[in-house]
Amino acid sequence: MGEIKISILIVLIKYGWRVRRKKWWCRYPFLPIPPKEWVLWRIETAWGIDSREFSLSKLPPLKIIIRDLLSFGHFLKYVGRY
Repeated sequence: MGEIKISILIVLIKYGWRVRRKKWWCRYPFLPIPPKEWVLWRIETAWGIDSREFSLSKLPPLKIIIRDLLSFGHFLKYVGRY
């Protein structure tokens, strides 16, 4: 079970690297993170939270977020894209 979660974590890291902001090293914060608009869009499509009225209090519990991220990583891994 631990090996599966580690391999899924690796898949999610690869995916995160693929969706990073272009020229991330030129803009603060100097981190390879996706654009804010993209993250808000993904939150809206995953949990139905309106991206124009986003607040952290509207997010589902952390347990649900982690479960959904692992499910998405599992999907990416077994679709064969990563």
